[in-house]
Amino acid sequence: MAHPGMRLGWIAVALLVVLQGLLAGCNLRAVSAVEPQVAAPEPLAGLPAEAGETMPTATPVSQPEATEPPAAEGAPTPVPTPVVIGPGFVPGINPLTGLPVDDPAVLTCKPLMVAISLFPVSARAKQAGLPLAAFVFEIYDHDGMTRNLVGFYGDYVQGLADILDNQLAEAQPGFSIGPIRSGRLAFEDVKTLFPGAVLITAGASSEVAEQLTNRQNVFGSDSGDINSAGLDLANLQGLVPCNADPAEYAGLIFDPVPPPGGREAPSFQVIYNDLNRVRWDYDAERAAYLQSRDKADASGEYYPSIDQLTGEQLAFPNVLVLFAQHRFVNSTATIVEVETLYVEGRKGLLFRDGRQYDITWSTRKGEMQLFGPDDEPIALHPGPAYFEVVSYQSSWDPETMTVRFHSPPLP
Repeated sequence: MAHPGMRLGWIAVALLVVLQGLLAGCNLRAVSAVEPQVAAPEPLAGLPAEAGETMPTATPVSQPEATEPPAAEGAPTPVPTPVVIGPGFVPGINPLTGLPVDDPAVLTCKPLMVAISLFPVSARAKQAGLPLAAFVFEIYDHDGMTRNLVGFYGDYVQGLADILDNQLAEAQPGFSIGPIRSGRLAFEDVKTLFPGAVLITAGASSEVAEQLTNRQNVFGSDSGDINSAGLDLANLQGLVPCNADPAEYAGLIFDPVPPPGGREAPSFQVIYNDLNRVRWDYDAERAAYLQSRDKADASGEYYPSIDQLTGEQLAFPNVLVLFAQHRFVNSTATIVEVETLYVEGRKGLLFRDGRQYDITWSTRKGEMQLFGPDDEPIALHPGPAYFEVVSYQSSWDPETMTVRFHSPPLP
């Protein structure tokens, strides 16, 4: 039998163990009551949740909606201009230059075509208005001479008003467009390409006058000066009717990106004869060919062609050489017929962006169309064009970059 003292000791130990257990339980419960709850971390995007686990969902935060600034009241919605223009008409774009106009209404005014002199050489010192042109045709006259047929269409009246407000216009030679000379038979075919165009000349011989349509005369201000006839801003007001459909003048294509192929052409010349030479030099900064001419002195020297209205050298982003049938129609070889209307498959050269392209041209449908070596339409650089019209007999040397005019057979 155990000793009573020992028995009491075991009882005391047992009670102590039970008491410690009860105290430990209370401590655990107390810790659980104050410990903060920590949310389970969200899995990385793209990682699947464990099977049976419900993943927490994020509460979306609303963001303020982006709003466009209010359009100015009454302001027209801008219409983007396509990079390539043509051959169809694009509203607000001049179909003869591929350039936008400030007022589309000016495109309903029919083209104005003016005979501007190159001979005698003294005429060049008074030449004015060509920077306003949409196109220029230099056409063989007779005895090695040429004459310009200058076409104005679009916003040239406003352009002239802007120039006249500039001090550069102080040197103008008494008119804004000129000097104007007599009409030539070849002008009629070119004019017909632009329906309703008005032709301005300073007279014409009786044989030629009867074959020129829709023509008006201007007269010189000085009977002793053959270069005194011209037009000023007041003359242009109401000179042409404004009832045209601008789509009638569409047909050309304009693209600021040059066509593939071609050959480098930093400079070239057109020699009508030893007393009538034209040179064109490409200016990359202006993206245009600059014109220089001789002084009919057989020296071969060239001088910049300066427009007296602007004081600047003539510059055209497009220069074309058109080979066309020429024939004399009178016994003295002073009247020349040039076939530029209702023809197709004619050879030509295009100079743009410092490069030269072999082309063919057609007016079979009554409008000018241009084609590349692949017989696909070829684009001009946006801007005006200058056409050098030479005979079938004329030659082209790509090595020297020279076109040499040869006269058609004499009658």
